[in-house]
Amino acid sequence: RLAPGPECRSIDLTCGTGFLTAELARRTGAETVGVDASAGMLSVARANFPGCRFEQADVLEWLRAQPAASAGAIACGWGLGYSRPLAVVRECARVLRPGGRLGIIDNSLFSLAEIVWTSMRTFAERPEALAHAMQVRFLPGAFALRAAMRLSGLRVRASWSGARTYRVESGAAAIARLRETGAAAGFELAAEPEAAEEIFARFAELLERRYGGPAGIPVTHRFLAAVGEKR
Repeated sequence: RLAPGPECRSIDLTCGTGFLTAELARRTGAETVGVDASAGMLSVARANFPGCRFEQADVLEWLRAQPAASAGAIACGWGLGYSRPLAVVRECARVLRPGGRLGIIDNSLFSLAEIVWTSMRTFAERPEALAHAMQVRFLPGAFALRAAMRLSGLRVRASWSGARTYRVESGAAAIARLRETGAAAGFELAAEPEAAEEIFARFAELLERRYGGPAGIPVTHRFLAAVGEKR
């Protein structure tokens, strides 16, 4: 749906380990820049995809330093909610050339809602164990992403939302899977180090008690996406 053309200069915001950056480069045969704040993820990206250029920066500040109408395609996969969504979309619209497209896919505000609610209950029992709270700005639905694009002067070519659910046999297995995939990163950072394992054990217990059943515990990732085009 983003459909970048040949020789189209592309940008991949919140690029992580570079999968989408490399795919844009493969499809366009042109310069593709991946931008992310994480040095660890970028080290993996540079090792795996040496043909792409990667820059470590806050994506909003990086966009603000780019010339207007300088890119034909911009992608942002699974990172918009960790920045300032409307400001990022507005800067993307400025950086796109006429006819250029912006494609975004991200967690919705209600992604992993059951996990988030259980984590809140866990810390409500042990508030002294709470060390940090991650600030996120996930959008509530695709309608909000469409609105941000239209407010920024983009024509919305497509938008959609959906969910993917997997099941695990126990609360402990759910926690292990979330930690392995990075989905529990905010929860891991939230707890005081000396209380972390105890908190995770209680988290698993509450999760199993509330959502467990014969088919296991469902873990649901909910997402939203849209593609906009510069007029």
